[in-house]
Amino acid sequence: MFVQTIGSADRALRARRAFFGPLTRLLNPTIRRLAGRAGVPLVGVVSHQGRRSGRTYATPVAVASTGTALLIPLTFGPTADWVRNVLAASGCTVVWHGRRYLAHEAAVVDDVAGRAEVHRAFGPVLRIALQAMGTHHFLRLGHLET
Repeated sequence: MFVQTIGSADRALRARRAFFGPLTRLLNPTIRRLAGRAGVPLVGVVSHQGRRSGRTYATPVAVASTGTALLIPLTFGPTADWVRNVLAASGCTVVWHGRRYLAHEAAVVDDVAGRAEVHRAFGPVLRIALQAMGTHHFLRLGHLET
């Protein structure tokens, strides 16, 4: 089983949030329209419920599969609101490649503890890109196709 590891925000995470944060507010509506469709590689939509508000949110994310689990790179870190919502509910719904998955057993894993799964889910080019961006945490979701 994986151990949940959440450290303090590092320099790379702060830089990503400062640079990409404003861009996500502009680009997410467009990305959300395409995410999850059949033929759209790597991008899916996580539907989750707010911890306090109870509202349903749709967040576009990168998604890959190990065959038994879905892995989502946490480019904004494990303390992003949508991640905290999914962890609090212990699951969410993921639409990816035109299919809907009921995801459960949500856990944050790092690239050391989940090395084998990261290698199964992401090709070498994506692994290098994630490493270059300083992305070391992933949301691991067990899933059932609905």
